Amino acid sequence: AEEAGQPALPFTPRSSDELLVAALRDARELGGVEPHVAAPAERLARLIATAREAVRHGQGAEETLWEIWQASGLAERWTEASLAGGARGAQADRDLDAVVALFDHVARFTDRLPKAGVAVFLDDLTSQEIAGDSLAESAPEGDAVRILTAHRSKGLEWDVVVVAGVQEGLWPDLRLRGSLLGTEALVEFAGGSALDTTQAATAALASKLLAEERRLFYVAATRARRKLVVTAVGGEDTDERPSRFLTELLPGGVEPATVDDRARWLSMSALVADLRAAVCDTSKSEAMRREAAAHLARLAQAGVPGANPGEWYALTPISDDRPLGWPDDVVQISPSSVESFTKCGLRWMLETAVGAGSSNVTQSLGTVVHAIASMATEDGTDYVKRLDDIWDQFDFGGLWFNRKQRRVAEQMVDRFVRWQKDRPRDLVAVEEAFTVRVPGHDIQITGRVDRVERDEAGRAVIIDIKTGSGRPKDTEIDRHPQLGVYQLATTLGAFERHGLVQPGGASLLHLGKAAGQGADAREQAQRALADDSEPDWAESLVKTVATGMSAGVFVATVNDGCRTCAAKIACPVNDNGGQVC
Repeated sequence: AEEAGQPALPFTPRSSDELLVAALRDARELGGVEPHVAAPAERLARLIATAREAVRHGQGAEETLWEIWQASGLAERWTEASLAGGARGAQADRDLDAVVALFDHVARFTDRLPKAGVAVFLDDLTSQEIAGDSLAESAPEGDAVRILTAHRSKGLEWDVVVVAGVQEGLWPDLRLRGSLLGTEALVEFAGGSALDTTQAATAALASKLLAEERRLFYVAATRARRKLVVTAVGGEDTDERPSRFLTELLPGGVEPATVDDRARWLSMSALVADLRAAVCDTSKSEAMRREAAAHLARLAQAGVPGANPGEWYALTPISDDRPLGWPDDVVQISPSSVESFTKCGLRWMLETAVGAGSSNVTQSLGTVVHAIASMATEDGTDYVKRLDDIWDQFDFGGLWFNRKQRRVAEQMVDRFVRWQKDRPRDLVAVEEAFTVRVPGHDIQITGRVDRVERDEAGRAVIIDIKTGSGRPKDTEIDRHPQLGVYQLATTLGAFERHGLVQPGGASLLHLGKAAGQGADAREQAQRALADDSEPDWAESLVKTVATGMSAGVFVATVNDGCRTCAAKIACPVNDNGGQVC
């Protein structure tokens, strides 16, 4: 059957949520999805099937959870990652702690309600707004280090006590305490005490705080039976200063640390770093270097990252030193990629060949505005209604930000509608795709133009809509790479089907912040290639860029886009990417 001229679908349309639920219930739903995309959902579907089977056999919540954990295979993987250390090891530690906490909770639940099923356990777990763990401390088993505040240490003693971070400004902390509404002062006032806001009252209060902080430090320092260690940092090159309490604790006896007293962090990565430094230090004795090498070999055999010399920077060979290859040896370029490559070759390579680019809300907003702009060319188009039709297909975050972006989109579309009224040139095409070949070279230019117009001389004028906040200088527009490639594509027959074989110029049409504070769009026009003093500059640029895109080395160049570059973590001109220099 057909409705409103549209043929009926052979299946009932389902939302993305419904499709995901169906896939998790039956992994066969993922048959048409690429394997690397479907793999995580398939693993989760198998675990759900394991849980369903355990419930069907009448197993309780604790047994069912154990079956799921065994089927996941995460125990060995997370344990290995935890022992390896590093950022992944820390994440594995947190994951294992979470699993232990879950098993502990299900054990307590089973003790309380031994006959309750899995559904009751899930209801109990999801209904908790505050974790159900006991607030009481559990006694440490065996030798352990207790970390607690000075207040909590009252009445307790240990053989060795370390009071760390005794800095001026932190201990004593003389900031005035009090609640937001000043209830302490109100209590005193209600008791008959007059409110005193003079400097003398403030100084008296600060004196009381100092005395209280001194007593608290005394409590912390007297918890040690045999040995007390108090630490602080300071120096001429820092604003940090040791607390005045140190000199009160041992006048004239504060022992400053020296460069030779370096202490290593108690972590696997720090140990590997120290061992590597010892092995490579020719000033060390031969015996020490051999001992460090033996420890590194043992750690490398255990799979600890960084222990194997084959993983050390500058010792690993280049994986592939061949130039970047192209299908059929034809370089595929687009007008936007030419502009990107001229700004920074390394960024283009990382974003294009490695996929280091990122999509964000700004790109989604630009997509919406371009779509509405192509629709708004029709007479009588209600672009607000069109905006309503497609707006919910994009994720613009929270409600308030969604509304803000909606207002921005309406403003940009309104600028475009006013701009296109009474245009002197004839509109030929919108969102026009093209593919042309550079004669005599293995270069293919592929792209899509927002608008193609015909001027009074029958030449093509390309309009490229911009929705961002940046724009080139007016003095740079005649050599703008993207517009120049559009004009070159016109001379190569990109729009010959419309009877347009000569370019009459190109323009950037700014609708976003780059348009300025006014209500009108801003247009930056590039003159026709034939009117330029160097009419072949665009073709020369394309050939140069194509040669660079096929090279084996890509140069990082500092430019205005470095701040927002998604690949800066791997870029040597950026501080965060300096390690790859």
